Amino acid sequence: MVDQPLQASVDRARRFLFEQLKTRTVYGSSTLVPDDAAVDRTSSGLWKGTYTLPTGPSSPPYTPVSVTGPLHFPILSGRPVTFQGTVDLPFISLYGSVGARLLDDVERPGRFISDPSTHFADGGKNWGSFFVVGSVGGRVQFVAKVTGNATFDAFVVSPPRGSWSFQLISYANAADALADTNRILIGHPWLESERPGDVRLYRAVGYTARAPIFSNVTLRTVDGNSTIAGTLGAFGIDRSFAYRILVTTESDVEYAWALEDATAGSFTISKPRAFDGKIKLRLVEMENGCARRVVGQVWAEENAAVHSAWPDLRIEYRCITNSIPASPTGIVPASRDGTWSVALAPPGIGRVSLVDVGTKRIYGEYTMPSGLLRSFNVPAADAGQTTDEVYYDAFNDTCFLYDQAIALIAFLQLGERDAARRLVDALLVVQNPDGSFPFANHQSVPFEHNTGFIRIGAVAWVCYALLLADKPEFRGWFAPGTAKAAKRCLDYLLTYRNSLGLLNGGKGRYIGTVLHPDFIVPWWSTEHNIDTWWCFELAAELYGDSRYRAYADKIRTGLETAGWHESKGIFWQGGTATNGHNEPDGQHALDVMSWGGVLLGKWGRTEVHAAAIERMFRLYLVTDQATGLSGFTTFTPADGYPLGTVLTPWYEGSFGVVVAVRTLAPVLANHLMAELVKAQNPDGSYPYALRADPINEIQTFPSLVGAAWNILAYSGTGTPYHRIFWT
Repeated sequence: MVDQPLQASVDRARRFLFEQLKTRTVYGSSTLVPDDAAVDRTSSGLWKGTYTLPTGPSSPPYTPVSVTGPLHFPILSGRPVTFQGTVDLPFISLYGSVGARLLDDVERPGRFISDPSTHFADGGKNWGSFFVVGSVGGRVQFVAKVTGNATFDAFVVSPPRGSWSFQLISYANAADALADTNRILIGHPWLESERPGDVRLYRAVGYTARAPIFSNVTLRTVDGNSTIAGTLGAFGIDRSFAYRILVTTESDVEYAWALEDATAGSFTISKPRAFDGKIKLRLVEMENGCARRVVGQVWAEENAAVHSAWPDLRIEYRCITNSIPASPTGIVPASRDGTWSVALAPPGIGRVSLVDVGTKRIYGEYTMPSGLLRSFNVPAADAGQTTDEVYYDAFNDTCFLYDQAIALIAFLQLGERDAARRLVDALLVVQNPDGSFPFANHQSVPFEHNTGFIRIGAVAWVCYALLLADKPEFRGWFAPGTAKAAKRCLDYLLTYRNSLGLLNGGKGRYIGTVLHPDFIVPWWSTEHNIDTWWCFELAAELYGDSRYRAYADKIRTGLETAGWHESKGIFWQGGTATNGHNEPDGQHALDVMSWGGVLLGKWGRTEVHAAAIERMFRLYLVTDQATGLSGFTTFTPADGYPLGTVLTPWYEGSFGVVVAVRTLAPVLANHLMAELVKAQNPDGSYPYALRADPINEIQTFPSLVGAAWNILAYSGTGTPYHRIFWT
């Protein structure tokens, strides 16, 4: 039996899930597209594709500073804020402030050596570091040193009102830096007035091929002595500055190799040492020993050797593990025909980028999907700072593990074997050594294991999804199998048992932006324990292990005694266990009736299941006056939540109500679902909630989990899909 409008909503939701599998790119000036979308972290051989040249505006004067957080201006006056960002450091010779010190002794005249402790030019004897100055209306709020990976961050305790700017600078010596005087300005500042409301990565720049300034370049090494010869073209001179030919050698990063006076015409540079990487030549304009800018086009050895390549563009392939490694596994000149081909280095998630050789500015990139799905798409205009939380642009790359579990169940239900396989593969990588799963993970860096912030509900949902994947009808989909990971997870869940036979909430908490991993959650949650009961129930069914049945029975006993609010005939939201005694939290929430109602039905308590449904419709069903859209709200003051709680449709929870209703009244379930899908966005997503609720930290961002629950809710009686969960 197919209800066409409901089936259409499922089809849209399915498409949205597949869109969230795709990686996001923050560089929008050009696009890179692989020929084979099936290439993943296990693939080998050549990775091929096409790219486009940057199409954005040239946007002069170019600013080398990008701000990545906070996501949205204006900054609230007096509220602490953390700024993060990146800069284009390489036009001063090094990829990051690696630092270089000039040795001018007899044995090693004019030789630069790597010295990360170097901070200032000091009369030209060192290669100085760089800083970002953050100001409001000309008043300095911070001076942050740029780190070796070209990033900066700064924390402002009490920002004033006014318009922000961020300027990249250098200092000639320590005395100038201490007094913050004689700043050497580099490039145009980032100005809030130029980009109101948006502080995300700004890379909408076009590509303009600069005129070659070096020609007829030859490189020669004989008996350890190296010589560079060539012609330096004519260039404009500002008598306020000095001009030098900067020679760098690139291995893992670029290192200064020589710095010589620049005069138009033929030149020869000889040093008593071999080249130890690919050579780059730049004409740099200098002030007090610090590089301000590059004049003309960089000359790059590898690009000059390929006549069919752009002279100052290249394709970089990097294999992402815990972080992007300093040494790329593949760098090739960008072919003028718009194609690229690099050698894969499995296993690892690969990223290919179109990069400016001279500045290392990224124009565009493509990252292999990891199998994880991004949880939210956060529009900048919808992500203003509130009194509760600050959202950063990186939030758009966050994959909450609970969402991944729901998505995996949706893929199983829809028969999407390949997507399910990739997601399971990613989950097995993400699993912590102790068997747990992180609360959230970055989509493209699944190898980072967060053991410091754990919530048992999320762990249990992932465990349950892996157990479903190990059912006979799905087991053959997954080559490594999911039983081992699921059993390790079950063992981990048991470490949180309390004196009531229930499981406490987890560990770790954030105070501001600082994680305190040693904090042990003192409370237990009905929702978490419902999730865990289903895990042990299914494990007992799959593996015939009586221990799992015993653990499930203990959780049931705890929920039916300590977790039960007798006078209302529903579960408490949770409580605190002390020596076998429970102190309820005095609250209820939608999930304890929807998810709890399904569980009560499973236990044969049909009358209580029906009572839970009646109570949800009476207290939680709301209609938005502005839109006429109806759904079930998350919380209500009638069940212990603060006055001012916004009563608004919450789509993840509302589809959970559909699941609870379907067991008893399939026609009503479809009728309810028909009302909910009216709020579906054209891309198949749902707002997390229709209206924001600052008191309870509920936002309206388009979310993965609403779409995934849309799919799950359309299963069972009255639908064409067999229900595979909570059976």
